[in-house]
Amino acid sequence: MQTVEETIDSGTSMHAHLLEDMQEIDLESALATKAHTLWRMASPSAEMLEALRDRFSLDGLHIKDICNSNHPPHFTRLKNGTMHIILRFPVEKQTDDEASEITSVSILVDSDMCALIWPGKRFHRFTSDDLKGLNVDQCASKIIHMLVDYLLSRVYILREEMDEFEEECLADVNNADLGKLLNMRKEISTLARHARTNAIAIEKLMVDPTYKENLRLADAHEHMHRATAIAESKAEHALNVMQAAQSLLSQRLNEVMTLLAVITVVLTPMGIIAGIFGMNFTQMEVLANPNGFAMSVWGMLLLGAMLAAFFKYKKWW
Repeated sequence: MQTVEETIDSGTSMHAHLLEDMQEIDLESALATKAHTLWRMASPSAEMLEALRDRFSLDGLHIKDICNSNHPPHFTRLKNGTMHIILRFPVEKQTDDEASEITSVSILVDSDMCALIWPGKRFHRFTSDDLKGLNVDQCASKIIHMLVDYLLSRVYILREEMDEFEEECLADVNNADLGKLLNMRKEISTLARHARTNAIAIEKLMVDPTYKENLRLADAHEHMHRATAIAESKAEHALNVMQAAQSLLSQRLNEVMTLLAVITVVLTPMGIIAGIFGMNFTQMEVLANPNGFAMSVWGMLLLGAMLAAFFKYKKWW
């Protein structure tokens, strides 16, 4: 199937499509036509931003917001009727080991055009059939819904990965990589925070008369609340797992230290006796006793056994 997003790159790019059949047209035709069009750009150049400013009558502050990849989610309706919503989503991961990178995406909509702008590289794929035959408002709401679904799916995937890793950690706490679990917790906490702020921006959009009672936005709003609840719950559970693993490690360390302490106490009298008999005195009557060696050895063993029994009786061991 032909895709609207053919590649994901960090270079400057811009595409315009007629929403009726997703036919690609040039920028001049998109600006001149009254048909509903989709305008997509990544890493916008100064010329692209100037074209955006002229088409949607934007001021410098909105242009600055569009170029800020760390801008928090936000919704505003300009005086000329243009809608501007900024949301934050994870970038599609290239490998399973890397953490999700988060970036903002801006959506501008007026009566004839929907513009989708990434401050940096494009990070999500849309097929031609995804947006074909929609008007600009339907196009905007579906783009929001699809991006929201990607964030929710990322939360689900990360939760499953954390579940498996937590089981491995608890099964063998001595070799548990708690640092990796901590990084996974940080990532899912970040997703929870952005899902929560996305939900607030979408909620404000749903109050707008144009998008009131929009089913896709209502579903997207519910998905962001679900992602927030799942991610926050998982982050809390991961913290409990780390604390449990640390408690198990401390318990095992205490058991080892207890055993070493018992061994030390049991052997200490033996060392004292051996030290006494190792003194270099010429007159030691016990040395002349033919049973002296056996008596000293049995005495040391008896003292050790008595101390070990005393520790056991006191439940110190």
